[in-house]
Amino acid sequence: MTGTVYDLTGPAGAPVLVLIHGLGLTRSTWDNFVPVLAKEYRVLTYDLCGHGQSAAPIAKPSLTVLSEQLVHLMDELGIDHGTIIGFSLGGMINRRFALDHPSRVAALVILNSPHERGAEAQRLVEERAAQKAEEDLAAAVAAVNPGRQDGRALGPVGPRFLLRL
Repeated sequence: MTGTVYDLTGPAGAPVLVLIHGLGLTRSTWDNFVPVLAKEYRVLTYDLCGHGQSAAPIAKPSLTVLSEQLVHLMDELGIDHGTIIGFSLGGMINRRFALDHPSRVAALVILNSPHERGAEAQRLVEERAAQKAEEDLAAAVAAVNPGRQDGRALGPVGPRFLLRL
């Protein structure tokens, strides 16, 4: 998809893993995982529309717009299907993708992603999205991951943790 910045690593012909980051983050969220996963899988990471180095969305952002971004990217790269792994907002996107394009999903992994939100939680997410829309990435990342300014998720999660899943 024109305007989508991505990295594709790992052996050609291997099963594909697509890693989708959360709101206000970038594909670098997955940097600690990719070297381990790419030993056995073809790993696709990309910046969502309006995040990192990808272009702003051409339509009002929605889960459908973000799901279609992935469909177009997979088509451009000749990827028929893959395991779609999403963190936070990425988990919301991969659910939308699975509903709209079930034949493109070999498996679905949803990490720390809301299913049903109350009014207060929704208000906080919308505030974070507004911060991002105003190009205040540092504030959005700090709101999502207090104490972290580089776009990477906090916590003890690393390749060994993922491999245990």
